[in-house]
Amino acid sequence: MKHKTLLFLFVLLFNLGYANTDKQLWFGFLHQARLTNHWGYWIDIHHRTKNDFSNNFHVELFRAGGTYFINDQWRVTGGYAFIPQFPSLTNQSFVRLEHRLWHQVFHTFTKKSFRLTQYLRNEQRLLQKTSGEKIIDGYVFRDRLRYSLMLHFLFNKSKAFKQNSVGAVVANESFVNAYSSDKVNWYDQNRAFGGLFYQLTNALQLQVGYMNVFARTPKGDEVIHAVRLFAFYTLDLRKKK
Repeated sequence: MKHKTLLFLFVLLFNLGYANTDKQLWFGFLHQARLTNHWGYWIDIHHRTKNDFSNNFHVELFRAGGTYFINDQWRVTGGYAFIPQFPSLTNQSFVRLEHRLWHQVFHTFTKKSFRLTQYLRNEQRLLQKTSGEKIIDGYVFRDRLRYSLMLHFLFNKSKAFKQNSVGAVVANESFVNAYSSDKVNWYDQNRAFGGLFYQLTNALQLQVGYMNVFARTPKGDEVIHAVRLFAFYTLDLRKKK
């Protein structure tokens, strides 16, 4: 197993030298709310540009779901996402739509100056079929798994993740295809992120940093160097006793 892992890393690093590269901007607003002891919702909206940061639209993403809270640390969510994609660098009117069902198990753990959040998500993706830069009849179906791990480290430990607290954040998310009707590679992509966070209010956290994306696409391997700015807005709307 150790030799297989080393071989995989060697192949990955070897391929990076032959991958297409791009510089992008990623913006995201991610919102979770708890309405009762067991029920809540999830909404996130993303805007991404590409081609030397901002010369072209890349992806718009609108995702929503309902959440069942097992307890304060564990929850499950299921919902729907709508994703217009802009695959072309020269024709911004060419838009490929994706409809996505998704469900996940989400875990969060906080202790003093440290916080861990992770989720395992499964997605059923329907993407419009294309021929060149034209949409044709039918859809491609892909079933994808993704695992995300995010770690927060407080600088001002006395703030305890409340307003005006500041710290570092590192994260990694890996994607694999469990099934694809168009027979794409089982390895989809990996996103590694490092940056800083600022707790603007008790409910609103801002993150900014660098993200490296390695993706295996039908057109070849791709490496993305992205500046990522995310806002995380988390509310507890339960009635206070």
